[in-house]
Amino acid sequence: MVQKSRIRVGAVSFLNTKPLIYPLLNGDIASDDILLSVEVPSRLATQLSNGELDVGLIPIVEYFRANSIGADYRIIPHIGIISRDAVLSIQLYSSVPIADIKSIALDTSSRSSIALLKILFAEKYNSLPTFTSCEPSIDPTKIDTDAVLLIGDAALKHLGATEYSIDLGTEWHDLTGLPFVYACWVARGEIELGNVPKLLLEAKEKGIKKIPEIVSIESKKLPFSESLCREYLERHIHYDLDESAIEGLKQFHRLAVKHEIVKPGSSLTFLDMSSL
Repeated sequence: MVQKSRIRVGAVSFLNTKPLIYPLLNGDIASDDILLSVEVPSRLATQLSNGELDVGLIPIVEYFRANSIGADYRIIPHIGIISRDAVLSIQLYSSVPIADIKSIALDTSSRSSIALLKILFAEKYNSLPTFTSCEPSIDPTKIDTDAVLLIGDAALKHLGATEYSIDLGTEWHDLTGLPFVYACWVARGEIELGNVPKLLLEAKEKGIKKIPEIVSIESKKLPFSESLCREYLERHIHYDLDESAIEGLKQFHRLAVKHEIVKPGSSLTFLDMSSL
């Protein structure tokens, strides 16, 4: 196994990630073993694949895609970015009724959200719209397509902006009765991680307790209220990758294979924490 002096860890640059990394950023946890960087989810997946990162908080669809071609990625247990019903930060904004949508612009920052959207339209609406890409800065009231998918802070910014909209977390729960896992900490198979998994777990536990502090800081940087930030982090985003969330992962994988979004042959592989 390859040993590195510092483990290169990449996290998502959205509000919903802050409870997972805030204790590392502010010094609550000594993190000399970790070199932390922040990016959009889709970029992190590329960096992990290219060997620029050792551990990445990547879209779960990218984990399945990579392992189906032999990447040997491992999920660090007990941590994820999860919704158990409405997620708020993944919204399809539409100028027409959802069943009438023929074209959708996609914020390409998160590949899991795009995969989820395609599954929902196939399974729930028996429809396959045409898709184009767009910047996350797009105004959903000024689009050339019928609808636009926005994620993260961009989605939160425009809540209620269009006559029609759906929350993808709600839609998934209505379809399956299960949580949806958007991203997990994923490690490259050849990397000796040392105590980094335990540090990430400790950061999650401490970060959840720091949500009021995080909200106070982050709301000043964002174009929405402190009350919305707090509601979002305390009620809509969950961080425990428990048994029900893992069942949601398995169901997502089954449907992603069914609709040819990922190739068959990828299984869930978790890092063994017992020996750390």
